[in-house]
Amino acid sequence: MEIFAEGLSVIGAMLLSVSCGLLLEELVFGVLARLFFARQPEARNEKERNSQGEFPCLR
Repeated sequence: MEIFAEGLSVIGAMLLSVSCGLLLEELVFGVLARLFFARQPEARNEKERNSQGEFPCLR
């Protein structure tokens, strides 16, 4: 019975450490992935840029 309790505590400790690691990984890389792959807001469309002379070679 003592071996069973010891094994159960080892399994519980392993599960706790793995779940904490997964939580930390999701918080860190989930937020970073959202920042890296977020769409950039477009202030103006292509016609407005061309008419204002930002790309003179495209006229």
